[in-house]
Amino acid sequence: MLDWSGPAAPFTCDLCLKISSGTNYTCCRCPFELDLVCAFASSDDHVARKKRQRSNSERKQTMQHYCHIHPLVLYEYSNEGEHDYNCRWCDKPLTGIFYGCKSCGFFLHEFCSDKIPKTLNHPFHPSHPLRLDFVDATCNACTQWISMSKDFSTAAYGCQICNFNLDFGCAKLLPTLKHESHNHCLTYVGPTFRDLILKYHFQCSSCRELCLDTFYRCVQCDLNLHLKCVPVPPLAKHRYHRHPLLLNQPIREDEIGEYYCDICEKERDPTHEVYYCQKCTYIAHIECVLNQEETSTKQDSSSSPPISMDAKASELKEMEQTETILVRPVFHKHPLKFCEVTENLGERVCGACRLELSGPGYICQGCLYILHENCAKLPDEIQHPLHPQHHLNLYATSTSPDQNICDKCQDFYFGFFYLCEQCDFKLDLKCATQAPSESGRTTLKESERETELFHFTHKHKLLFCNFTDPLVKRQCNLCRLQIFGPTYHCMSCGWILHESCLRLPQEMQVPFHSQHTLTLSYTSYGGCHACSLKLLPSGYHKSYNYGCKDCGVNYHIACAISLTRPLKLDSHMHHLYYFGTDFDRFFAMYRDFIDIYAGLFCSHCGEICSGQSFYRCFECFINFHLECLSLPQIIKSKCHIHPLTLKDSYIEDDSEEHYCDACEEKRHPNHHVYYCEECPGIFVAHIDCALSKEEVVSFLVPREMKKRRSWTRGI
Repeated sequence: MLDWSGPAAPFTCDLCLKISSGTNYTCCRCPFELDLVCAFASSDDHVARKKRQRSNSERKQTMQHYCHIHPLVLYEYSNEGEHDYNCRWCDKPLTGIFYGCKSCGFFLHEFCSDKIPKTLNHPFHPSHPLRLDFVDATCNACTQWISMSKDFSTAAYGCQICNFNLDFGCAKLLPTLKHESHNHCLTYVGPTFRDLILKYHFQCSSCRELCLDTFYRCVQCDLNLHLKCVPVPPLAKHRYHRHPLLLNQPIREDEIGEYYCDICEKERDPTHEVYYCQKCTYIAHIECVLNQEETSTKQDSSSSPPISMDAKASELKEMEQTETILVRPVFHKHPLKFCEVTENLGERVCGACRLELSGPGYICQGCLYILHENCAKLPDEIQHPLHPQHHLNLYATSTSPDQNICDKCQDFYFGFFYLCEQCDFKLDLKCATQAPSESGRTTLKESERETELFHFTHKHKLLFCNFTDPLVKRQCNLCRLQIFGPTYHCMSCGWILHESCLRLPQEMQVPFHSQHTLTLSYTSYGGCHACSLKLLPSGYHKSYNYGCKDCGVNYHIACAISLTRPLKLDSHMHHLYYFGTDFDRFFAMYRDFIDIYAGLFCSHCGEICSGQSFYRCFECFINFHLECLSLPQIIKSKCHIHPLTLKDSYIEDDSEEHYCDACEEKRHPNHHVYYCEECPGIFVAHIDCALSKEEVVSFLVPREMKKRRSWTRGI
């Protein structure tokens, strides 16, 4: 149901995507709006509209522009009503096709979207070029905090060396009036610049009254002067015109939308005051009339080509060689001090490349933020062969941390990165600083891996990525173990899974509950029947576990997938199950996030079992360290001609697939095994496989272990 809203502010019609003003129809349940033309249009009109939209289908419907934090949507302007929008770059009225952010009121002509320079040589700060970036600082022109201004979601121009910043609007201001009363050129501040919130902020430095209307300002000196206090005479003569010129309010000559000064023949702002000849409609800038000795063809500073990033990088390098303090707010908000030796700072990583710190670097003494010396000299802009059509700009932080995935290596990055804002193409420092030929070959397993898929535990699409950061801790949403290595990640909500957890079956049979099938689901209460620890609470996202619907028992995922090898010894009446390194990682997470006092203790020595592998009996709820269980260190087994030695783990090669040579089934590379030292790498077996075919054990068991064996037989 659509309701008539009556007179309204300017809005965007959600059907034709035109900006309109006046009456409209709105949905009472959602922000859907229609202008009157679309609301009463016939079916033929809608067909024609669709044809026009198809003709514009070659244009990008949305674009992520480098100067605005939100995506910009393609619109078609409809000039209906008295409210007009202007392009935020050229300040001219919107016409035809343009891009915009409706929520912020930020719009750009289509032809202006690629004209906004990323670096700017500005007369307010002639010593260094200004770079376009998202900063949280004060604008030096209007003295307003940029993040709280109307341009809070738009990039600003800043000098990283001097911490000089101009917001998007103030960057278009230029000093134009050279007056004998001041050694700097003065900048005209017109009504389009003035923010109503700051109306009472500026005070005239001459008469001490508030600057409520237009005034002149010196940004370098923070000097403000009314036009009458400069003074700007109400009547003036100019050698290029025979009639007297009168200081007048802003004048719009016609409706063409193009206004020029008749002295310098450059475009003028129709909202600025001018000198005007009443007899022959001669119109001129104030500064062109008063600056009699200045040439009218003075170059506009904003039109000079931006300094190259290579030159700027060289400038930074030269500066850093002569100074021990580095000030680059884009990198870090505090000054960084050069340090020759960083090894004594402990195990710390560089904030840019996320690699361990070594050699000289820069350190923030307040918060111990550290950069390698080379990382502190990274250029602000590069041209990379993987994306030759545009430059890539350097960023220290991301506005969307859940989307920090390098488009080359698919690594999840948390350090600095290079970004093309127009194409949303991202490279981490590793890929940005090496040639494409150095990236290495793709293995067969990597080429066969799916880059995106859907999983039954999540409603959104999951994308493949590598999680290799040494400091950032992320947990798999299924098994709750720490993420490291190949993963699948949801760009929408941050859901993340181990690559191995994707292969977890929805239903499985386990030897310790062979009578029924276990189903993967989430449970909010109860305990694990294997380790006796509580299930993860449901408020901790969704707690997935394996459970038996018939018996009502539940198991942690780490327990259900790890406890697949039962061991039967003469020393105990029930089967014992091996808890290895996977459970130890799970137990460490459990103590950190669930219960700091949780513990599993050895029933023989009384010491805690965490930190090492152990065996557990599910019937008696008792645990044994491997040494307390008196497993023989060396055995002679029927499955191999040589004696076998007990080892805590054995990794054969880099194939990621390891097998028991007795049963020929897969084994965990980090679990205890029996290993033949006489033929290295030829024979490796599960503990239960080797002991089940044991010929002689007792003569190879150390004397102190025999005492423990006699004790365990009495259990």
